[in-house]
Amino acid sequence: MDVIQRNFFRLLRSGAFGGDGEKVEPMSPWKWNRLYNVSLMHGVAALVCDGIKRHASDFFMQMPEAQWRKWELATKTAEARNEEAMARVSELFAILNKGQLRPILLHGVGKAMLYDNPLHRTCGDIDIFFPYKPQARKAAEWARRNGKDAATTDKNTLGYDWNGVVVEHYSTAQRLTYYFGNRKLQAIIAGETRCCDSEYVHIGGTKVEILPPTINLLLTIVRIARYIINEGISLKQVVDLGMFLRKAGDKVDFVKLQEWIGRLHLGRIAEVEGRLLTDLFGFDDDEIPFKENKYGLGINKVVDDIFLISGNHSDDWYFTQGKNIFVRTSNTDAMTWQVKHLARFFNYYPIETITSFFSSFAHSLTHIEE
Repeated sequence: MDVIQRNFFRLLRSGAFGGDGEKVEPMSPWKWNRLYNVSLMHGVAALVCDGIKRHASDFFMQMPEAQWRKWELATKTAEARNEEAMARVSELFAILNKGQLRPILLHGVGKAMLYDNPLHRTCGDIDIFFPYKPQARKAAEWARRNGKDAATTDKNTLGYDWNGVVVEHYSTAQRLTYYFGNRKLQAIIAGETRCCDSEYVHIGGTKVEILPPTINLLLTIVRIARYIINEGISLKQVVDLGMFLRKAGDKVDFVKLQEWIGRLHLGRIAEVEGRLLTDLFGFDDDEIPFKENKYGLGINKVVDDIFLISGNHSDDWYFTQGKNIFVRTSNTDAMTWQVKHLARFFNYYPIETITSFFSSFAHSLTHIEE
């Protein structure tokens, strides 16, 4: 790693999980700006800012004042967005709970409640899972009546605007692209959401259901795996994984989790995710019981990818039809990137990598006009 990368992980590790005694190395204003941009790209700017504050007394913590003001602004922006998202979650769940629709909060705001400062976990959309089809239909009807610009993005997702925040309803909490694996995954999700005791957090005075701990951890592993394969890794999600293990790991049935990982052929990619925590964030092996250390896969490709990604590449190569009969891709470079990216990470999750490519290809054909 170069000095930017070393300082980046040092500060992120400190801001998210506490100090480790390592001192910040000297950097030029240009390098500090590069570190700032990487932090924004991965949605961890507020956490890195916390790390900077922890290292304020380091001898080489010599950041230009203008640069520090950018960090403060990014943190205040994250805090304001999170406060708004939490307020909207509280409002929505109060309404949906009253209608007995059994909404389950996924991802962002729910994961943020594990953080020492929930406002510093950068939020995105509000994602809500409805495990029962009748309730999902009623929730969709409610959203179309009361939300703004409600639209179905695919057969499993309905998106709309709720008082300035994007909300998405899911009838599937997570999915895989290979058919038999996805069937197994959906069976696991259905079984856990129906048989296990519900888990709750309180947000803004409202009781909000989240997924039970063991299935929550499995879906976090699957979600990171799919991002590594399709989009490039998001460090925000890796921090989520680490935070979950540290704050809620004692509630997880790791015997059951390991059986699921084997059933879904997740062993290789799960080991890679575990190594990201041990190698980059200072976790011990005994904190990650699902990391078996038997595949010998390195994380260099993933680490390189951390500093290369610049956005959502997979959406850029959909096929479009021009004025003539010929079909072309919207971005040839993006398509080439996608093919090379999938090839790089093939060994991490072979069967999902293959089916993911053909799934993206098939999905791109829907962009062709009839």
